Amino acid sequence: MYQTKIALRSLIYRKTQYVSLFLVCMFGVAISLAAISISTGMIRSLNQKARIYYGGDFALMCSVNDDGLEIFDYEEKLALVKSVMPDDAVVTERMDFDARHSSFYFEGTQALQQTIKGVKFANEADLISSFIFVEGGLDNLDDFAEGSNAVLISAPIAKMMNVHVGDEITFQLETYDDYINTVQVEVKGIFQDSSVFGMYTSYMDFDFLKEAYGRPKNFANRICVNFNKRKITEKDLHSFYDSLSGVFNMYPWVDDKDDYIDATEDFKEETWGFIPLSANLNDVEIMELAMDAVISFIVVILTIIIIAGIGSTYRVLIMKRITEIGIYMAVGMKKRSIIATLLFESFLLLVAGCFAGLILSGLLCSLLSVFDFSFIPSFDMFLEKGNLSPRMDVIKSVSVIVSVITVTLLAVLYSTLKSIKIMPVEALAVTE
Repeated sequence: MYQTKIALRSLIYRKTQYVSLFLVCMFGVAISLAAISISTGMIRSLNQKARIYYGGDFALMCSVNDDGLEIFDYEEKLALVKSVMPDDAVVTERMDFDARHSSFYFEGTQALQQTIKGVKFANEADLISSFIFVEGGLDNLDDFAEGSNAVLISAPIAKMMNVHVGDEITFQLETYDDYINTVQVEVKGIFQDSSVFGMYTSYMDFDFLKEAYGRPKNFANRICVNFNKRKITEKDLHSFYDSLSGVFNMYPWVDDKDDYIDATEDFKEETWGFIPLSANLNDVEIMELAMDAVISFIVVILTIIIIAGIGSTYRVLIMKRITEIGIYMAVGMKKRSIIATLLFESFLLLVAGCFAGLILSGLLCSLLSVFDFSFIPSFDMFLEKGNLSPRMDVIKSVSVIVSVITVTLLAVLYSTLKSIKIMPVEALAVTE
């Protein structure tokens, strides 16, 4: 117990000597934790946009003899999927339409499109509602009844055409039979997204889009499965794949969607592909890995700076306290008690610095989340409402704090062990 009192008294009396060590620890930890929180929030935002774009946690595709991705009598297939999925799974049909030869027109202004998503809005309301809407939205699902001409478009496209909620725009598309068709659609929502997943992507009613494209009523080209209330693990996905293998002829598990699509030309019978969200995001995952590598590098460098700075400075401070250590030994204090005193002293300093760094990182994240970064090209995929939305990664944050405290204490222990080897008489003879 007396070691604790000595350590606390030493910190109070020598506070001016320890201020610099406290600041090094605080700022190093703060920047590390802020970097982790910001990168975690960026990746979370990106993944959420991808989940909306791809329809949830995984999708099922079907092909025969390279005829394209086609699911006929989809309601029957949908029922089979639901029969082997958990009760909390949202299983719904979709039609992904390649809109590169299609456009919106409004008062003489053309807006090109990349992809049109044909969705059942009632089924996917929870997922699509996670969009940040600048106008309109899914508040009134009656506006999105099956067969309606409602459409959701991105804010950049709406701005390009000077369109607002309630305006009717012309949708021109090339049909399945290579005819040009034009239909009127009504803008019911404008969402904030200028990323690769949103700017040139719009959402229409499944039946309306299918009829405009000239496909039969029993047609779909995706069955999407989403879990709104829980996070799905890799183990869960493999379990779902095994369950689906009992009702469909499944293609082997793929980590890249293109592996399944490239193999469709060799199919002799109806073959289903299980496409987890990650299989759609190989390029994005490379980006995520790069971000993790950069952030990890920054955190490691800052951690080394903290450890080296505090460890080396503490060694100097301990060497200046040789006389004090000699007095402790002269009055009968055992070496392990001296070590415990100095380690507890440094432990208190590190805990205080890490706690202050944790608070400062929260302030830094709050400050950065105020600024609008949507002006940066293609950066919107990492943003929410144009702002960064930091999220704490508890495991990574705790790992940083534990690493800083543990390794720094080891450095202090090394310096302490060297100092207490001196004889009490020699220690008392040392002057600062």
